[in-house]
Amino acid sequence: MADTRHDIAEDIERWRRWLFLGALMLAGEAIYMLPYMRKTFQTSMEQVFQVSATELGLLNSMFGILALACYFPGGWLADRFPARKLLTFSLVATSLGGFYMVTIPSYGGLLAVHGFWGITSILTFWAALIKAARAWGGAQHQGVSFGLLDGGRGLVDALLVTAATVAFAWAGATKAGLVSAIYVYSIAPLVAAVAIWFLVPDSLHEVAHTPAAERHPYPVRAALALPETWLLALVILTSYLLYIGTFDFPAFAEKAYGQTKLFGAQLATFRDWLRPLAALGVGLLADRISPTRAIMGAFLLLIGAYGAMAVLPADRGMMAMLWIEVFAVAIAVFALRGVYYSLLQAGGVPLASTGMVVGIVSAIGYTPDIFGHLMAGLFVDSFAGVKGYHVYFGFLSLVACAGFVATFVLHLRHKGGRKP
Repeated sequence: MADTRHDIAEDIERWRRWLFLGALMLAGEAIYMLPYMRKTFQTSMEQVFQVSATELGLLNSMFGILALACYFPGGWLADRFPARKLLTFSLVATSLGGFYMVTIPSYGGLLAVHGFWGITSILTFWAALIKAARAWGGAQHQGVSFGLLDGGRGLVDALLVTAATVAFAWAGATKAGLVSAIYVYSIAPLVAAVAIWFLVPDSLHEVAHTPAAERHPYPVRAALALPETWLLALVILTSYLLYIGTFDFPAFAEKAYGQTKLFGAQLATFRDWLRPLAALGVGLLADRISPTRAIMGAFLLLIGAYGAMAVLPADRGMMAMLWIEVFAVAIAVFALRGVYYSLLQAGGVPLASTGMVVGIVSAIGYTPDIFGHLMAGLFVDSFAGVKGYHVYFGFLSLVACAGFVATFVLHLRHKGGRKP
């Protein structure tokens, strides 16, 4: 009888553990669907809100400016308050902003709500999410932990994009379709908030079995003095710029290949369904060959794929090549996103200081949220026809080269992500 009770308790604990991670997956993506609608519905947003590609880029720049200001204080908060409460508040607040967007506000209102999302989705959310995921994985399974998190986020993203695309197509007219998509993206964070509140424990240190002596953050200057902090920041910065480039695939297909808005949304759906496959695959691979080797491979693939998009002609006869290029870029970009935070463990950062270090690294690594989207719009608007896309994709190929170099230096310093 005692053994039976013990087995039941173990089964319950196992289910709680997986539901905990599932809640993080849902929350980690649902909160970002609204501020990043451009990656799927760019031309529809231009039409309904009557804005240009550059003005649309400015919205994401407004989000990025507020986000950048919130990364570091958000890290401080994550090391001092329960993740469950921080995450729940963020999700509810972000959802409310989505219901405001349904009213089709003026451009000033759009700027305001994107700035608001920069606060709600970062200050009380991002570092708390990363810290919770790291606690779930413990010391031995960081690659799998972050691979599962980003793979799960990718699955949530693909499901939500699919649901929003179906709602868009079902509504018929462009305005009604976009409003339907916004409703889908506004309800999702509320569902995630409920899941977080009931499934995420208050004490992450108990989840990770952190010794009492390691539960106190160390000084900020210690993290700033580490070369690994700056190298990881550069890896994330280049990876994020390359990720932002994928937002332009739907518009590129429509404008360069003469495809419809629905085709653009379908291409984006295909892109996003590759995320769980890439993230989980690289998470397993990173635990076998080291994170730095996996990341270097992804950067090499991006150098070639974005380079091909920059030089190959864009016409209907090259549609098969477009699918191949989108596949290659998506696999590599999502592989990067799935593994780079596993470098925290390799750098010896204690769980208690995760929020602070993530805050520092994120404040640098996610600066493309300020200029990346605007830069993409300027590339497209500054050249006639499809030349702007070719120049932009060529630039991203060079960005991938910089990311490869930064990762190679990390590889040399730690022999592939393992401390000597």
